This record gives sequence, C-alpha cells and structure tokens, in this order.
Amino acid sequence: MNLKDNENPFAGPHRRYPDNTHHRLIELYAAALPIVEGGGPGEHPADGRCPGRETILLTRGAGDALDLLFRTFFEPRADAVAVTPPSFALFDELATVHEIGRVPIPLTGVAYDRLDAVALARSGVAGVFLCDPGNPAGTSLCPGEVERLLAAFDGLVIVDEAYVEYAGRPSHRHLIPGHPNLVVVRSMSKALGLAALRLGAVFAQPGIVSALRRARLPFMLPTPVLAEAAAALADPHGLRRGIDLFIAERDRLVAGLSHCPGLTVVGAAAGFVTVRTERPATQVAARLRAAGLATLPDPMGWRGRLRVSVGTPADNDRLLAALAEDGDHTHERRGPS
Repeated sequence: MNLKDNENPFAGPHRRYPDNTHHRLIELYAAALPIVEGGGPGEHPADGRCPGRETILLTRGAGDALDLLFRTFFEPRADAVAVTPPSFALFDELATVHEIGRVPIPLTGVAYDRLDAVALARSGVAGVFLCDPGNPAGTSLCPGEVERLLAAFDGLVIVDEAYVEYAGRPSHRHLIPGHPNLVVVRSMSKALGLAALRLGAVFAQPGIVSALRRARLPFMLPTPVLAEAAAALADPHGLRRGIDLFIAERDRLVAGLSHCPGLTVVGAAAGFVTVRTERPATQVAARLRAAGLATLPDPMGWRGRLRVSVGTPADNDRLLAALAEDGDHTHERRGPS
C-alpha cells in the first residue's frame, strides 16, 4: 500500500501518480526499434545488443530531452556549444534560455552532409549539437561523419534523430557502447505518428542517463500517455507499415516537385521535403497559402528555401498543381510585355 505520495484514496480513477520508472514502455520501445527503424529482427551488427533500461530515458518529446541535456550538462554563462547551420532552431533557443554560448560551424558539402570535424574539435566548446537527418536541410550526414567527430572531440556529442526512421540508415545509437560522450535523442512524434502523446527518448551510456534522471522532474509522463504509447508500440510492424507508406508518398512528392518550375529539391531524407526557390520563398508560400496550403518559408532562418510537409496524396496533388500554376504565372510575368 502506497502511503508516501499524499494521494487522495477517496478520489476518482486518476488519483494515483503515474509510473515514474517507465520500465514496461522502455522495454516495448527497445523491442520495437529494430522493426520501426527498418531492420530485421536482430540489432545492428555494430553492437549486437538490445538497449536496456539503463541506457534509455523517456521524455516529454524530443524537445524536453534537449532541454534536459542543456540543464544537466552545461554551465550557464560559462560553457558554449557548437551548432552546425543550417540547423534546428531549438538548439539556439535553448542555448539562449539557459545562457549557454553558441559557436556556429556550418555544414559543408553540396548536400549539407559533411561536418567540419577539425573546426568542431578546436572550437573549445563543451558540446556539439547535431541534427541528422537535418532540419531544415532534410539531408543525412555522410556515413562516418559522426564517428570522425567522436574520434576528434572529447565533449558531449548530441545527435537529434527525430526523423531517423525515414532515413534508410542505421541509428547512431549503435555507436553508444563505444563512445561514452555520445547522446542520441529520438522522437515518437514523427515517424511513429504519436505526436499528440508528446514522447521522446534519450539514448546514452548509463552514467549520462542516470544524471538526466536525477535532474528531471518526477512523474513526467501521464498514465493515459503511457497506456496509449504501450498499445501503439505493441504493434511495431503496424508502425513500420505507416512509415513505409509515408516514404512512398514522400518519394512521389519529390518526383513531382523536381518538375516544378523555379524549384530545386534540396533534401528529402526526413519527414518533409526542402526545396530552393528562385523567387523569395515568402512569395511562393503566400501563393500556396492563398490556395489553402500552409508551408514554411525560410525555415529556421534559411533564406530562399521552402520546407514542405508530406500530406495525403490528395493534399500533395493540390500542392503540385498550385506550384505548377505558380510557375506558369511566373513565366507570364517574366515574358515580354
């Protein structure tokens, strides 16, 4: 009998605090990972092990995980972290909130898929925040880039993998057994389709997970959220079917966008497609908005690009038709008067 948490035994069905350990949900998530990531029944050959409770911390979405990492491991007004533009704006926002310095070291390569590992290692920062697949670029880092950074840099390397299930590559979580400074952040909002539940996860070696667990607030995940997530994760093959349908539609959308005048596809390895626009992206987005289609111009401040979420086939057909019409209008305006 629990007589320590000051609950009201005379109240209704939600009178008890939720599970504070999340052991069952962690086990379900760990068991589902090889399937939802697109692998077979076994784990990636890099480690051959299924992640255990001591290496996973569940959080209220990936954003909460990132905030917890800033609060736990970086000293306000003393430490700095490196970011790799074009990069996830939340990294900068959290650094500002927690008074952590930022050192931008841009991605290199024509596909924004290379790290300047030498510059990152020499930057003097306490940690590096990466997004792979990248947001807003929508491209994946080249194989071996994270390993090169880990070999050169002793501080924390945090990799946000919110879209990794779409990427067609193994998760960097498989590198954790050999790298005590690697932290991988995951989301269940994107590919797993559990956005309303607000669930994320941190993968790291036990010492890091233990420190994060001590720093978090208690009873973070409500009981209804835990129950709904458990039901979804109990059918990982169903989740993977949804991911495969998404990828097929994303690829169809990419093929259509590649034929739209005035657009060049930049990246499509994540849960969206990013294109470069010949005209100001805000103008293109405004015309789409007039057609009832909301897109994100200049995502994360990256000017001249438009980030497009993948919708239903009907929504995507409307988008392509509107962009084709927009291209016709553009051609008319550029023609002789």
